[in-house]
Amino acid sequence: MSEHAVSTSTLPTPKKNETHPRAVTATTVVERRYDVPVARVFRAWADPKQYIKWFAPGGDWVVADCELDFRIHGRQMAFFGPVGEPRFKSDGRFEDIVEDRRIVTAGSMHDIAEPAGNQRMSTTICVVEFLEDQGGTHLILTDHSVFYTWETADDRSKGWGEILDKLATHLKGIH
Repeated sequence: MSEHAVSTSTLPTPKKNETHPRAVTATTVVERRYDVPVARVFRAWADPKQYIKWFAPGGDWVVADCELDFRIHGRQMAFFGPVGEPRFKSDGRFEDIVEDRRIVTAGSMHDIAEPAGNQRMSTTICVVEFLEDQGGTHLILTDHSVFYTWETADDRSKGWGEILDKLATHLKGIH
């Protein structure tokens, strides 16, 4: 379907190990349509055994470990990255869950391989909406982020697109 990012700042992107002198914010919206019922797509987000199989961008990236306490105020944490190098950590909380309709999370992403060992890259509020669409699912993901380091709105949009494409592949393989 579609994906786009809108940055509200035009500051230059810092190099690794540097931080922005001011807050850089962006809203990214990524949409996909899946030919499976909403309940099945929603379950892929809620079930840790499914989530770990698809929730990482890039063709060779994987989720090395995750914790999903799928309830309001429950923890959502994942270590991910290239196989053998899970250098990124996403750590947050579920802020709202409406079964088969909506998931809202708030959290931060860290680069745990940086020399400091835990460089915070961004803070995000993410809204995932599941809409019934002629027996399938129209998914709308809206990411509101503040970027502290080298990651950009375009990086985030590309990453979400890859993650949602992996979800499509995962959904085709389950019955």
